[in-house]
Amino acid sequence: MDKDLGLSVIVLNWNNAVPTLECLSVISTWSGLTVEVIIVDNGSAEEDLSRLSGLNQGCTIIKNKTNEGFAGGNNVGITFALEKGFPFIMLLNADTQIKEPCVKKLLECMDHDPNIGVIGPLIRENGRIYEGGRNIGVYSDTRIPYKPENGETAFREVDYVPGTVFLARGDAFRKAGLLDEEFFFSGEIADFCRRVKQSGMKCAVYRKCEAIHNPDDKLMARETLYNYYTLRNRFLFVRNHFRYSKKIFILRWVAAGVVQVLLARITGRKTRSIALWLGLKDGLSGRFGNRNAQFNR
Repeated sequence: MDKDLGLSVIVLNWNNAVPTLECLSVISTWSGLTVEVIIVDNGSAEEDLSRLSGLNQGCTIIKNKTNEGFAGGNNVGITFALEKGFPFIMLLNADTQIKEPCVKKLLECMDHDPNIGVIGPLIRENGRIYEGGRNIGVYSDTRIPYKPENGETAFREVDYVPGTVFLARGDAFRKAGLLDEEFFFSGEIADFCRRVKQSGMKCAVYRKCEAIHNPDDKLMARETLYNYYTLRNRFLFVRNHFRYSKKIFILRWVAAGVVQVLLARITGRKTRSIALWLGLKDGLSGRFGNRNAQFNR
């Protein structure tokens, strides 16, 4: 593979400078790739943002005045990369680490198969390994567990490649469009991959390398924002992509949402139950986009 193939790596920061800097320190060890790192700060507090001020000249920092969500924040970086003509664009979560040989392998896969629009590695998280995801409009648990016996073939085509580590051609965005900002957070990558596949390109996981994801499951946002958007955005995905079975799957997520709310109540997880109830109501009524204000009262 030509090492001069341009790669833009986009890291989104939202009041999370410490893991962002750790992620960048790993990227700084890459020596055989032509890489431009784009840090998109999503309206972080000044104290957090100031920690990023000493980054080297190899990084471009774009500062959003407000939190534009995962979709909107990354779209700023993607648009910047497309305007500069980068043929390959990687979205990389700040709490994720991937080594250079793995990135090179992913780029080689793209170089060898022009029909691959999006590709990612295996994801190791909390002692488990996953290989891509399934249709979020159908399944509750969409992440696919990796089984070594399935690894005889190097590739697996999937419904979506997780945004944890997500390598796409610039042409995939030109054909399928940017991330849908109505999702705000969660589901936008599944939606994008669906559109990429509809455009005639493939979404795949390369099983011969992996990245490490270290999410902070203790954050209150996991109980509130994560649960809210994960449920609410199922309704948006179904509305976008289920032409003939839309009503059936809307009812499916109403039922699933009610069950989740009741279970959260029974187990004493009041914060979770409120977030799920709001997600259920907003999903049914079509209130999408940024709804974080509901949790700031």
